[in-house]
Amino acid sequence: MKACNFPGARRIGAPRDWNAQLDGEVGTIFVTDVVDTLSGMNIMYSVYQPTAEDLAALNAGGAIRLGIMGRSHPVFQLCVLNPPACEQAGLEPMWDLGEPIG
Repeated sequence: MKACNFPGARRIGAPRDWNAQLDGEVGTIFVTDVVDTLSGMNIMYSVYQPTAEDLAALNAGGAIRLGIMGRSHPVFQLCVLNPPACEQAGLEPMWDLGEPIG
């Protein structure tokens, strides 16, 4: 899975005081802020593009796992963008989040 950069995105890297030797490596994600018209709440969108290996694993019956660090689960959205939406957003896949886990 590749984290995608896109026009207007801002970068989010490792949290302050993150120790890669103890906590593991952290890549950069790219987010944009949008105010939800119904709730008035801010939503940070980030976008990821599956690799050929990811698609093969998913098509063979695999699944997508979401990891959240912390003790409470935040509200989140997860969806699939079709190719025209990806093109319109100007997505640029940047780095791979890792091979399928098996």
